[in-house]
Amino acid sequence: MRRHYAALLRRAASLPSLPLVASLHAAALRRGAVLVPSLIQAYSACGDPTSARSVFDGLPAQEQTLSARTALASAMSAHGRCQDVLVLFLGREGEMDDKAVTVVLAACARARMVSEGREVFARVRRPALQHYTCMVEMLGRAGKVEEAEGLVVRMEARPDRVIFAVLLAACRVHGRVDVAERVARLMHGHGIA
Repeated sequence: MRRHYAALLRRAASLPSLPLVASLHAAALRRGAVLVPSLIQAYSACGDPTSARSVFDGLPAQEQTLSARTALASAMSAHGRCQDVLVLFLGREGEMDDKAVTVVLAACARARMVSEGREVFARVRRPALQHYTCMVEMLGRAGKVEEAEGLVVRMEARPDRVIFAVLLAACRVHGRVDVAERVARLMHGHGIA
């Protein structure tokens, strides 16, 4: 039954239809089949971050799982509440998985919260490619193009087309042709054309 409601919520969110999401939420509550992350994502997709937050806040503390917290963080970030994303994980940094780290770093990038993003990134034991990509986007948006380039050069993961595209976009926005030329050589060295 939970899968059924999750699928229905995804459909309602894709429309997006807030009345339909609210009706599905009520029906799921009556049947005891509430999928919190799906509800949060659905309310967010319908432009109602307040209801998304209410779903999370209405949970007992032991049911405020990492997946629910990550879904709420993604919703808050999508609606420009990036500072709230950091508060949501305050004191819980050790619990964050790769997906949660990516959501937090993406929020930092969106809001140009460079020092906060650096702190989060520094706590990641083995950064994944998506974490590096978020960092490059964050640094690029903040105009720190050379620092972003240095991060790509030193990263442990193998760079892909996406991270190079993000870096080249930052070069274009900030008029850094010199860095773009070095990035092109770096791409060639990694066999990416």
